Amino acid sequence: IHRDLKPSNVMVVELGGQLFPKLLDFGIAKVCGEIADPMSEPEDVPDPDKVETVRMRIVPDHEPRTKTGPRVERLTRSGSGMGSAPYMSPEQWSSAWTVGPPTDIYSLGVVTYEVLTGRRPFNATRTNDYYPLHARAEVPPLGGELSPELDRVIRRALAKKPDERHPDVMALAAELRIVLRAQLREQLRSSAQQWEDRSREPGLLWAGGALADLERWTRQFPPGELSELECSFVAASQRRARRVRWARRSLPVLAALIVLGGMLLRSMTRADMAEQAATESEAERGQQALLHGESNDAVRHLERAYQRGDHSAGVAFMLARALQPRMAELGRLTSSSGRMWSAMFAPDGKRILTTDDNSARMWDAQSSQLLFTMNHGDTVYHAVFSPDGSRIITAGGDGTVRIWNAATGAPMRELTDQRTRAKRWRYYAVAMSSHFVAAIDLMGRMAHVWDADTGTQIAELDNDGSGLAMLAFSADGRWLATSGSTEVRVFEASTWRRAATIAGPRVRSLAFDPTSPQLVIGTYDGIASIWEIPGGKRVRSLREAGESVDAVAFSRDGLLVAAASRDGTEQVWDATSGGLRTQFNSHHNKIYWVEFDPSGSRMISAGADGAVVVSNVATGMAIARLEGPKSLVTVAHFDRDAHRVGGASWDGTARVWDAGSPYQRWGSPTIGPECDTMDSLVPDQRFIALSCRNHGTRVWDTARGELFADLPSVTTAGDDYYSAFPASTTSGDRAAIARGNTVEVYALPSGQLLRTIAHAAAVNTVAFAPGGHDLVSGAIDGSLLITRDDRDGLALPASTAGIDAVLILPDGRVVAADANSRLRVIDPERSTVLADVPAPSRVRLFRPSPDGSRLVTISTRGKQTPPALWALDQFRLIGQLEGHSGRVFTARFVAGGRQILTAGADGTARLWDAATGSPGQVFRGDSHFLADATLAPDGLLVVAGGSDGLLRFWDVSNGRLSWMLPAHKSYVVGLHYEGSDLVTRGFAGDVSRWTLPLAAKVIETCHANACASATPGEQ
Repeated sequence: IHRDLKPSNVMVVELGGQLFPKLLDFGIAKVCGEIADPMSEPEDVPDPDKVETVRMRIVPDHEPRTKTGPRVERLTRSGSGMGSAPYMSPEQWSSAWTVGPPTDIYSLGVVTYEVLTGRRPFNATRTNDYYPLHARAEVPPLGGELSPELDRVIRRALAKKPDERHPDVMALAAELRIVLRAQLREQLRSSAQQWEDRSREPGLLWAGGALADLERWTRQFPPGELSELECSFVAASQRRARRVRWARRSLPVLAALIVLGGMLLRSMTRADMAEQAATESEAERGQQALLHGESNDAVRHLERAYQRGDHSAGVAFMLARALQPRMAELGRLTSSSGRMWSAMFAPDGKRILTTDDNSARMWDAQSSQLLFTMNHGDTVYHAVFSPDGSRIITAGGDGTVRIWNAATGAPMRELTDQRTRAKRWRYYAVAMSSHFVAAIDLMGRMAHVWDADTGTQIAELDNDGSGLAMLAFSADGRWLATSGSTEVRVFEASTWRRAATIAGPRVRSLAFDPTSPQLVIGTYDGIASIWEIPGGKRVRSLREAGESVDAVAFSRDGLLVAAASRDGTEQVWDATSGGLRTQFNSHHNKIYWVEFDPSGSRMISAGADGAVVVSNVATGMAIARLEGPKSLVTVAHFDRDAHRVGGASWDGTARVWDAGSPYQRWGSPTIGPECDTMDSLVPDQRFIALSCRNHGTRVWDTARGELFADLPSVTTAGDDYYSAFPASTTSGDRAAIARGNTVEVYALPSGQLLRTIAHAAAVNTVAFAPGGHDLVSGAIDGSLLITRDDRDGLALPASTAGIDAVLILPDGRVVAADANSRLRVIDPERSTVLADVPAPSRVRLFRPSPDGSRLVTISTRGKQTPPALWALDQFRLIGQLEGHSGRVFTARFVAGGRQILTAGADGTARLWDAATGSPGQVFRGDSHFLADATLAPDGLLVVAGGSDGLLRFWDVSNGRLSWMLPAHKSYVVGLHYEGSDLVTRGFAGDVSRWTLPLAAKVIETCHANACASATPGEQ
């Protein structure tokens, strides 16, 4: 039983000109124990497909938890499960000791599902989240053009109960053959009928390989299974094949020439087809890698497709997005030998200090030029600057701690264990206060303290020595905390007596509060807590269980504390109350380091995936993902202004990156859940008016990134009417807000109230004319008023029911929809009704074409009626845009009014012909719903946002999902282009502006800087 079937364990080999899959990696039976020695940490780097094989503790449903002894075994321990979470069967999670052949059937079913659809049946962000999906979630249909019969076979392979699956692989293969045979049977029936319908045209007969397959399959059919027409078709195909063979035998010379020419043509065609297939394969593999956040793999495959000649807009766009993280690299520093252990900016930010397997080195932070080298002759694990920045302290594997002149690199003092006079300690970490230097050995057995000015050894501090060394001074230098993993010992610097002992067990990380005598500690068992010093009392319990907490940090003001887990989860708490502020996972892999910027608004994390991620502390959103290293990044630091980030990797490099977002130009803070609207009066444009309960109406100028005006909130009309949307003119100089029975009109940006328009009942809808100040308003009593500048409102013919939506067309006509599902077109100059027609349902939104000749109406909330397309020049319903499953949230005319783009609750965006309403391309994603969609200015991409806060980009030419960009913590409910920039609106009232650099420019720049032609480390 393999128990770890997944794509990375299946390799394809060529034998005799044919491709055969081979199953590899039968090593899962080995025990995967943790190795605390930092020299062994590369084992945490994931396999190439980013799906790790892990050992998980399994709690049986009805059995007590058992403990395993220290004895090393060659087989998987009882009560533990191993495998790759996306591919593990339910029994591997709940009862690992009962797995049998059906377990491999399940995993093979997941792999087959992924091969057929390009996606896995279940996806989760955390390892443990896969269990309920595998155990209880329904398998999504294969979809597309795949047959229901094939879907049934895969569903059986993915059955939750082992006895409901195929008993073995041969049974699965046999059932697949039956499905394939049924498909060939249907092809035969269809081809025979088409041959008959076209007067038995010879060109429709089968030949060559298709005929050979047909003859082989028909021999297996029982007598009488084929119809008379099908038998005639097979016989005619065979006769034609015999005539062709006879002709070739009769005319050998001609046949030879034909064969020769055919071979040449076939060879050329095959070569072209093979090249095209290889190019398409590279593009598809690059696309999948990009969508899964594997940018190094994405660059490799997309670069190959691009070099093979696929310069299509879609491939160029994906390649540019994959290359973009590398554009943030400002400098690359190389080690003098082996791995890079640390990298940090000098206090003035002008230089960078690095350590490697042989020395410490100083670099110019701007030019990346080497300034000087400080040799140890052995690994330099750690280095720090003195508090005043004048000295450098290094800790080496040669048994010395050395002090250097920070300006010149000249040695100043060598510190050793003066009591034994032996260099037997491999110093792993060093810390410095204003008066003392402290260092701890690699295994955490012993810490030594020296006077920073004289070099005299002051103290020798015993530790538990459990294999993971840590030490840190408090900000005031009064306390020194050390740990070898089993416990934390705190010493008072005035006497060097132990002041407190904090039991772990298995401490993984610690950090002092910069503002008070407090210590945060993280353990292997997933516990994170804050402890008072010197009392040793726990004052805050941040978390009590979970993955190992491998990194912790306080913000500079001591108000926030962060912890990072082995599964990549990052959490930020209020250090005073212990309340969780935010939680996110940008790495999905082990994290070695976390650090706040000076303001406490951003945080960096360095991980085993070779990336450094800059995150927004308030929202948890990734601001920038900084990539390049081929191996894990052990540490990363902001510079003093937090404009740059420096990180050290075991690939032998340290990198300096721009810490800013490569795409986001600005973003407003969230307002709150009170901005709970999924709709807008018109598709978002430059001036966006947002009404949030208890927060007023805020008008944004998205071109400048400014809060343009802060106005009163819209009031609700009550009953089954929804709140009126606030309206603003396209020029941004007026805003109108429904307030009870009135409409208040304000000047922008001053916010001055210009006039009040009164109705006899609550106002439910308002709208400005396109490009002007004319305003139409409707109330729940059916009244309609049109108001022009400096003139009294003019009453239009009222409706017999309350007004749901109003609109002024470019030619001045007014369109209104009421609660009786009536749609009326009114001439305001003559105050006459031009048309009064029934609508399929009550209307919530109007979406007119640019010239006003077409109109799309969208139903009210809770209704799943398809949008309706109207011809306003003829006052008739063209048809309904049927295709979405569930509610449609929005629609807009695109491509100069020739097409309509819709987005809905089924997670799809769809294009329609604006003249006829006929459906076009469908754009599918994994979002629960899409709230808005638009077309890029060049017409090459469809962009949509929805429930998961991601922006999705599809290639219009083929409907392929090309890229996803995290945009908002909440739903993305609105978006629009301003020039080449994209502006998005979140469900919580936050607005952001994004710039996507032109693909050609990114590719050209990256090629010029040699960042694209090879993955990092291969250049």
